[in-house]
Amino acid sequence: MPRKTKIIIMLCLIFVIFLTIGGYAWMKHTDQENEKKAFISKQEKRITEFFKYNVPTFKSITFSGNQTFPTGSVSIDGYINHDKKLAFSATISPAAGEKNFEFQGGETDALGKLYRKDMKSVSEIEKINKSKSNGSSGQY
Repeated sequence: MPRKTKIIIMLCLIFVIFLTIGGYAWMKHTDQENEKKAFISKQEKRITEFFKYNVPTFKSITFSGNQTFPTGSVSIDGYINHDKKLAFSATISPAAGEKNFEFQGGETDALGKLYRKDMKSVSEIEKINKSKSNGSSGQY
């Protein structure tokens, strides 16, 4: 084979290798983004349940943003009842062993005053709802 042909074949092989590596990296990145979106969506549902149960005047919730920190923690921000004075920032730290939102984070003083006196975590709320759906009248 002439030398030019060998060089062209080598360049084509190198190009295909880089293209394959780049495609793999892109797919991995896309998978991570999809996992993050699914995780945040699940946590938003849990946050909504938390406020439905623990804030008697709850009507609606608006999520205004989320952020993932280098430590792996996720912060989800929002407010309830279309009132930005009733804002919260919920934090989930998978690196610290937290798989789901319970209630870690902060809220404005105005929102803090609206909580029920017997606040429950999301897991406790789920147990109450499960016992109600099973026809059991016992409270947690």
